[in-house]
Amino acid sequence: MCSAGASRAALAHLGRFVLQDQEPGAPDWEGEPRTVCLGSRWWAAMKSSWTPSRDKRLLSLQAAGRTAAEIAKSMGISRNAVIGRSRRLRGIVYRSDIESWARANARRSQEAKKRMKARQKAQREALRELTRAVRRGVPTGKAMARAHRAGALWRQIGHRFGISQQAAYEKAKVWTQRHRF
Repeated sequence: MCSAGASRAALAHLGRFVLQDQEPGAPDWEGEPRTVCLGSRWWAAMKSSWTPSRDKRLLSLQAAGRTAAEIAKSMGISRNAVIGRSRRLRGIVYRSDIESWARANARRSQEAKKRMKARQKAQREALRELTRAVRRGVPTGKAMARAHRAGALWRQIGHRFGISQQAAYEKAKVWTQRHRF
């Protein structure tokens, strides 16, 4: 059975929060933590400490010209929490953030295009080699397995022979299993 003393002792690591035990179905207090008993263990279900009333208070203190440190001290939260919340409320995103995101996205897309082109080139070359190998008399299964190892997709290999990708895979697998050294 869970007891109020056990919940406070078990959740003492939460520091400055005062834990309130609530009966199942009792209304949650705005911004207050509540303890939940699950079997023999207690868990703290924390609601966000930012409520509309706290947001209004934050904005009014900022409008009054108080610093982030002063606001943090009066509200009982950290300075970083004040700065982060005020940025989110006002929708402030620094220009440097936008520029760095744009540069990173452009760089990633360029790198992805290079990788895709290299992969497609390897696939085309593997399929050309597959066709040449079959013309030279190399067993079809062996040629298919080599083409796949070189980067061609089973779907592409199957299309080259007019069969499904599953059939191409099976044919290469059977050849590989029979000719292991």
